[in-house]
Amino acid sequence: MVDYKTYGLLGDSVSKSVSPQIYNALFQELKIPAVYMPYAVPKDKFISALPILRSYFEGFTVAAPYRIDIMAHLDRLDDSAKMVGAANTVKVEKGKMTGYNTDMDAFEKSLIGFVGNIFDKDVLLIGSGGAAYAVSSVLLERGVFLTIVSSNFASAMEMQSRLQKRYNKNRIKVVGGLSHSDEFYAAFNAETEDIESKQSEVSIHDHTYQSIKYAYDVSYCETQFLSKAEQFGANTKNGLDMLLYHAVGALKIWLSDHSGIDVALLTQVFGKIKSAVSLPQDACRIKE
Repeated sequence: MVDYKTYGLLGDSVSKSVSPQIYNALFQELKIPAVYMPYAVPKDKFISALPILRSYFEGFTVAAPYRIDIMAHLDRLDDSAKMVGAANTVKVEKGKMTGYNTDMDAFEKSLIGFVGNIFDKDVLLIGSGGAAYAVSSVLLERGVFLTIVSSNFASAMEMQSRLQKRYNKNRIKVVGGLSHSDEFYAAFNAETEDIESKQSEVSIHDHTYQSIKYAYDVSYCETQFLSKAEQFGANTKNGLDMLLYHAVGALKIWLSDHSGIDVALLTQVFGKIKSAVSLPQDACRIKE
């Protein structure tokens, strides 16, 4: 009898996540006897859910709002989680939990074939959460001049302070809002809300949209932000590839033997997943 290992997604409202489709397709393609399932935990049950994860799961990924909360309850933090200040992947071994963060690697890989040399380009980042820190780090390593705007100004200032300890402080600035005259070569949205939704506290003016050549949203859905940027002539990309690379990163953390996860296989699997994945109406509001 085959012993199936259990992996999952920890989050507040993750029942309609597309991640089970992705992970289970990877397990099937790689012939790994494992199953991945959503584990929805309300905020008031978060602490009581941890012993279950520790005892019955081989590993799990972490969605908002628990990526920061989980860190205080882990036995060990990998350098990747320490740097970003959040854990989105946890490996469980003999009851001990180790936290990792795959956002930087997944985001960087997702840029391949999308945006080329952005050295010395003016780039806009919307957002200041855990994913925003990973995105900003990759962009700064590519040498951009980064402008950060966020619905949470205090959080953006705190992120700027952290970034300035690692990168040239003259290339990072935080603004309270965007003006009609602002121009950027590329714009990256890592906010929880779609910028063009009624709930968004951040707005981009048409003149700014006209200047944007590349628009990227970490959401794996086609957002109103991407749609409007495309209408103004920008090349656009959503976060589905980032989510796929995050899945690959998680598998490499969980599996002792991941030699079979090569580029050729991933290209084939990604093609199958993208054509088969279905997005429930509420899935886009899940931040994984």
